[in-house]
Amino acid sequence: MDRTPLDIQNKEFSRRFRGYDVNEVKEYLSQLADELAILIEENKTLETRLKDLEGELEYYRNIETLLKETLLSTQRAINELKKTTEEERKSIISSAQNSAREIIRKAEEEKAKIEMETERLKNIYNEFKAKFIGILESYRRMLEE
Repeated sequence: MDRTPLDIQNKEFSRRFRGYDVNEVKEYLSQLADELAILIEENKTLETRLKDLEGELEYYRNIETLLKETLLSTQRAINELKKTTEEERKSIISSAQNSAREIIRKAEEEKAKIEMETERLKNIYNEFKAKFIGILESYRRMLEE
C-alpha cells in the first residue's frame, strides 16, 4: 500500500467539461476500496493474532502463578521438613542422653554391688585367714606341748 492519508487528501482529479473525470474517480475509489479491504483483512488478522497472543500470555501467566504457588508450597514443605527433622534430631539426642544416663546409672549400681561383694569377700577371706592362722597357731602350741 503506497498511499498515505495525506495522499488521499491532496488527490487532484482532472477536470472536464462538467467536473471530474468520472472514470478516473471510480478507478481511484476502486483502488482505495481494494486497499481498505486489504487493511481491514490485515486488521482482522492482527486482531486474531492479538487475541491468540493474549490467550498465550494468559496461559503463561497461569503457568507462572502455578509455578510460584508450587515454589512457595515446596519452600513451605522444606521449612516444615527442616523443622520436623530438627525436632526429631533433638528428640533422638534427648533419648540417647536419657539412655546413656540410664546405662551409667545401672553401671554405677552394678559397680556398687560388685564393690560391696568384693568387700564382703575380703571380709570372709580375712575372717578365714584369721581363723586359719588361729587354727595353725593352736596346732603349733599343741605340737610344742
